Amino acid sequence: MKQFGILLLAMVSCCLLQAKDRVVKQPPFIARNSSTIEIDRVVVSDTATILDVRAFFRPRNWIQISNESYLLADNGEKYPIRSGNGITLGEKFWMPDSGEASFSLIFPLLPPTVQVIDFIESDCEDCFKVWGIHLDGKLPELDVPEKVKKLNLNYDEPLPKAELKDGKSVITGRLLDYKKYYALPLSCRICDLLTARFEDTEIKVNEDGTFRAEVELYAPTTVSFSVGRDIHFDVFLVPDGVLDMTVNLREWSRSESKLLKNKRADGKKVYFSGTMAALNDEMITDDEHLMDVWGMVYWNMNDLYNMTAGQYKAYWLKKHEETQSTIRSDQKRSRAYRDLLSAQNDLLCTLTLTRVTSNLAYAYVQCCGLPAREAYQKFKQPELSDDFYDYIRQLNVLNSPAMLYTNSYADLVRGMGYIRVKMDDQLSDIFAFILSSDKVSAEDAKIIREFKADADAGKSPAHQEKMGELRIKYDSLFKEFISMQQDYILKKVIAGYLGTDQGLFFDLQKMMRYAQKISDFTPLTMQDFGEIQKMNDPYYLSRLTRMNNRLLETIEANKKKKGYNVNESGEVKDEDLFYSIISKFKGKVILVDFWATWCGPCKMAMKQMKPMKKDLEGKDIVYVFIAGENSPKETWDNMIPDIHGEHYRVTAAQWKYLSKQFSIQGVPTYIIVDKEGAVIQKHTGFPGVDTVKKELMKALEK
Repeated sequence: MKQFGILLLAMVSCCLLQAKDRVVKQPPFIARNSSTIEIDRVVVSDTATILDVRAFFRPRNWIQISNESYLLADNGEKYPIRSGNGITLGEKFWMPDSGEASFSLIFPLLPPTVQVIDFIESDCEDCFKVWGIHLDGKLPELDVPEKVKKLNLNYDEPLPKAELKDGKSVITGRLLDYKKYYALPLSCRICDLLTARFEDTEIKVNEDGTFRAEVELYAPTTVSFSVGRDIHFDVFLVPDGVLDMTVNLREWSRSESKLLKNKRADGKKVYFSGTMAALNDEMITDDEHLMDVWGMVYWNMNDLYNMTAGQYKAYWLKKHEETQSTIRSDQKRSRAYRDLLSAQNDLLCTLTLTRVTSNLAYAYVQCCGLPAREAYQKFKQPELSDDFYDYIRQLNVLNSPAMLYTNSYADLVRGMGYIRVKMDDQLSDIFAFILSSDKVSAEDAKIIREFKADADAGKSPAHQEKMGELRIKYDSLFKEFISMQQDYILKKVIAGYLGTDQGLFFDLQKMMRYAQKISDFTPLTMQDFGEIQKMNDPYYLSRLTRMNNRLLETIEANKKKKGYNVNESGEVKDEDLFYSIISKFKGKVILVDFWATWCGPCKMAMKQMKPMKKDLEGKDIVYVFIAGENSPKETWDNMIPDIHGEHYRVTAAQWKYLSKQFSIQGVPTYIIVDKEGAVIQKHTGFPGVDTVKKELMKALEK
């Protein structure tokens, strides 16, 4: 009886303790930097603060919660994490097949006066962060400027004329509920019309959440905006226009949250005023998302699995017509919005059909049940019928100025130059073309013939490593062959379906070649400008002149730059070459970058590593860049002043030896050398900034 009384007392005490707990289920929050984790419940007991977490991530991939995590309370105090329940802090947590998991994080007791907390999973840039978690279960009243709330928008305003026009669009606005310590970079992305590259421009956000930026445009067009990693939306901008955007962080957070999305909305996601404000309001509030049909993340891969090219084409043309019919018959949307959706539907269908091989390969890999590497090897390219590309005539969008309204037209124009078609005999075989050149030595020709014979027989080709070297050695021949193929595609195939070789599409194809020349740090010649001046639209001359002038200014400025050194490899034996290069840096960790001036991924990786190099300034790390003679000397001279580090341009023979020594089958290739001069890591292709940084730091600690 006595034992029963003790047990009853314990149960009552437990209930009394639980009664004192402060429990908030699915607390609202202002912003976050990742959709991977969500706070399902906060329990503040007499002894601890517990965050029940739901994780949503790719099955069989891992996440990690740092043991340096903490809560930042509205009293300014930090409360470091104590432990995890269902997860081990600082260790990899593997997601189950469902892609969902739950665990708890235990922190010290919060004072009863604390009403708002931030969850900070360490202070690293990519660590999870959830800001503005309200422990009373509700957010304060939304502070939207009255002038924005009461604005009357004109939904009858038509789209501006689709034409090339130089100009800048001014973007102003404010992030509502913003705090100066929120790590939420604001940026816009636009596909440059002449380079076909998607360029990201970061926009400075002031401490009060306000911002202002100018975006260079080539026409009235759609631009993508991002706030942090979770918020993405498209905006329609006009050259010389002014658009104000009031971005509602809390509503974006609620609508994108798996736990909170069914709760009542707290205002609009974005409030617009200014140029084309009504159209932008329609775009942001449209819940039907008609263009999702073209988003690969929404596709049912089982539908595409084992399709023939003809079935694939019929499938997407049907989707295009169904979507177009919905757009035409819808009277709720404005005329301007319907015209924009129609242009996007045309463009995205054309892009999807153009990518027939890669998309069918992806569907095969996803559905066949084999490991990805094995699946890609087993996948057979679909046979394309002679009339496969008649959708070019059917959709008839390549020359349409309405394509300027979209944000991927330049990407389509560039991609159409590489479609897979049946070539004339002289253009159908890269090997035959290279072997016909007197630039190829007899020794190399023998290797190429043997490689081709094995490939044709379905054997594992001999000389794979050697062919990687020859690909680099004879890069100019590869480029010449590709250029001839592109001319064939444009003049024989695409012009044949369109019935003309004139118009916007063909103009852009020509002008992209001049833009590529500038991108390769090669200024345009007087002859180039003479050809450009023949174009009917003055936009091309204006834009390319401006691009060329910027390049000339950069080249002149580079002559005065410091932070880079040009080195001579010297006359040393091949086997001593690499160690001769790195010997002067012994005692330091070395990142060796084998690159080429014409290599787009090389240049992109260098750009991405700039912030990393700044973070690691002052540490015992040296950056060594090695290029070969297939990087033109003048271009190399112009480029390297902007690439801080130690530079070498080796001879063709030296590059050949280094390629063999380190099995370099392509650029970029990266090698990390420790302080003793030993090679400890090698990557073919850029492995990402985080990987490079971790490996450099690990080498420093040895």
